[in-house]
Amino acid sequence: MTQTKYTTHEQIEAMRQEIQREKEKIAGISSGKGPSGGLLLQGRQVMKAVGGVIFLALSLLLVWSIISIQMTKSRGEIPNVLGFQLFAIESGSMDPTLKIGAVIVSKKPKDPETVKVNDIVTFKTLSNAIVTHRIIGVVINDDGSKAYRTKGDNPRNSVDQELLTSNRVIGIFVAKIPLT
Repeated sequence: MTQTKYTTHEQIEAMRQEIQREKEKIAGISSGKGPSGGLLLQGRQVMKAVGGVIFLALSLLLVWSIISIQMTKSRGEIPNVLGFQLFAIESGSMDPTLKIGAVIVSKKPKDPETVKVNDIVTFKTLSNAIVTHRIIGVVINDDGSKAYRTKGDNPRNSVDQELLTSNRVIGIFVAKIPLT
């Protein structure tokens, strides 16, 4: 025969108090009033606020960039963001290095005189067309100024007839955006 145990009123009261303490502890953590729950809640609030500020800053930068680009394009200039410009390749003159439809990033040079042989540059021709070709040679003029001989990478291309002067360099190739 099993022996039956009875719980006394004191034991029941002790269990009630223990259950009450656990409930208060849990409620304190969820409301942020507990010893460690408040820090956890404050940390989450800080992270949420920081995330909101970063999101707002990026959103404002994006809106500013779009407005700035549109205003620059409306003036007939080449837009740039933080000194970088995007160009689309529209002919096969740089094939196979840059195929038709490729989008490239160019950086506006601080000193256009620093371009060198093998650099891929975007420049304006004398007829105001925008071209991206590789520098294949440097020519020193009689007055000591530099000019650059350019050519597209396509083997069927011939060397460009007009020499490039540094004042017509728009950008130096940085990267190809892998869209194609």
